[in-house]
Amino acid sequence: QAKRGTEGAPSPAADPRTAGGALEPRRPAAVGQGRGAKGAMMKPKPPIRFRALEKVKVRPRSLVQICLQRVAENFLSYDNLHLKLGKKQLEDVYAMLDLDMPLAEAAMRINDENYWKRRTQAKHRNAQVEKHGMSWKQTFLELELQQALEQVPITVEYGNPELEALKQQVSASRLHIFQLSISQFPSHLDLSFLFDALPALCSISITYGNRRLGMDYERAMFGMKISDAQYLARDIRVSQTLVSLSLPCNMIDDELVKVLMGGLSYGHMLTHLDLSHNKIGDRGARRLASLLDPDYCLQSLDLSDNQIHANGCMHLGAHLAENVTCQVLNLRLNRCEDNGVSHLFQDMCVNKCLQRLNISCNDLTVRCLPYLNAMLAENNVLAELDISANPLHQADEETLQGGGDAAAAGASTGLDATNPAAIADAGGEGLDATNPAS
Repeated sequence: QAKRGTEGAPSPAADPRTAGGALEPRRPAAVGQGRGAKGAMMKPKPPIRFRALEKVKVRPRSLVQICLQRVAENFLSYDNLHLKLGKKQLEDVYAMLDLDMPLAEAAMRINDENYWKRRTQAKHRNAQVEKHGMSWKQTFLELELQQALEQVPITVEYGNPELEALKQQVSASRLHIFQLSISQFPSHLDLSFLFDALPALCSISITYGNRRLGMDYERAMFGMKISDAQYLARDIRVSQTLVSLSLPCNMIDDELVKVLMGGLSYGHMLTHLDLSHNKIGDRGARRLASLLDPDYCLQSLDLSDNQIHANGCMHLGAHLAENVTCQVLNLRLNRCEDNGVSHLFQDMCVNKCLQRLNISCNDLTVRCLPYLNAMLAENNVLAELDISANPLHQADEETLQGGGDAAAAGASTGLDATNPAAIADAGGEGLDATNPAS
């Protein structure tokens, strides 16, 4: 044992703690202190945690996504993708497509509503899809065609590249155009390529001329010409789907109405007609009154802001008496006066269809009030009547002396409020109120 202890002991020279060859006795370390130091050296420090980074999982794109991206970049090179890709994959391809794709190709190849919604909101921020059949594709194609038609130059010629591009656009979107609202049409081009190529066109509104000319004003650049009326009459005659026609602010007079009637007389499917803000007189109103015959189904007629006097109002009333389809009649801002409106009120006593009548701003006085009272007493269908902006508060001396009764009012206007035959026999300005052909 002594030998083992001697062999296991370190030599004095090897121990640096000896000084001068003398062996210094080793101090035993505390048990707890040695273990704590060793544990501190062995235990690793906890890593710093970034909770925001822990939620982000960055993963490389899958091979499928890379392939779909390549398909989207070369979309026009593929045909019948809906037969080769699944529904989810096809939606991913549409989400990657370029919004500046040529319209002719996009209209024929893409039916995804999300794609057309993104494209519409990118170019037409104020577009309202509820006004275009709740379809984003229809919304975009209709707005694009309207904008293209409004930018057609005045001096465009047949064979022009711009005109050919427009015809190509019409052909590509032909199945998705249901209504057009053209606020200005500078050119006097024949629009037959629209009506012939759009089988679903049911509503059109067009105003010929420029809206903003500035110092380049020319009278010829405003309104509809006779050639325009001839083209439009032909288009209305051949159209089988048109139900709404609006021609406001076109400076249409009686002669243009005569030309337009060449097509309107064949419009047996027309339900809404708007000729407001024009220059239509009594003869034009007489011709338009024939559209209220039982052969037609016109439901709304807007002739506001024209030059219709008493004679034209009498013709409208005579045809309105036997009408069973018209529900809205607007004669605002005309010159019907007491004589014409009194005839109209008498005819409305037997009318059982008209629901809304606007005769504001027609220079009506208290002379027409007895006829108005008689009409309201017998007509229980009329729901809305607008007689605003008329000097009804001004009573002439003859009415005041007669006590304001119906007989005095009838004598002042030349009509008998209790005798419809007298009104039917009354004429005006050389025209027969019951014969639109005169």
